[in-house]
Amino acid sequence: MTRRIGHTLRRAARLGASGAILLLAAGSAWADGRGSSPVLRLDGIGPLRLGMGRAEAVATGWLSDPGPGCELGGPPLPVVYKLKGPKAPAGIVGTAQFEQGTLRVFAFSAGVRTSFGVAIPGGTVGDLLKRARAAGLSATSVYDETFAGRFVTVNQKDKQVLGAFATKSAIETIAVPYVPVCE
Repeated sequence: MTRRIGHTLRRAARLGASGAILLLAAGSAWADGRGSSPVLRLDGIGPLRLGMGRAEAVATGWLSDPGPGCELGGPPLPVVYKLKGPKAPAGIVGTAQFEQGTLRVFAFSAGVRTSFGVAIPGGTVGDLLKRARAAGLSATSVYDETFAGRFVTVNQKDKQVLGAFATKSAIETIAVPYVPVCE
């Protein structure tokens, strides 16, 4: 957020007083509106990070309701927690998946926004592609007939860091580093 504010202020200075007022008003709307959603980083959210051990992640107070993951993943089954713990921000609808005791995947259907400003609900495939590319990431979108929807893949260098799924243009699931599916 600090980097975004600094960028906004530099742009405002280049545009003069009238431009500054417009940009600062937009920045304040961001902070009061979509900005209130927790930021989904490319390595996690809040105190949770990819690669954390299960006990450490549970100790954050963000996780609750553990259950088995997709049975097709083979033994040992992944363990999936809801992000509904007592310290988790209100409004998040999502899961954290552990494989062999290590946090590997986050998936959300509401209540978060990416570090480059795409919120769910409200974000579109086109918006995600445009904003990810503007942030220096590569992003592609492919329609999949099996799931009757569009998968978005966001890469940093040659590694997938974010995924999304939409049956129409509105994003229904946004995940780090990929959208988990169980066929």
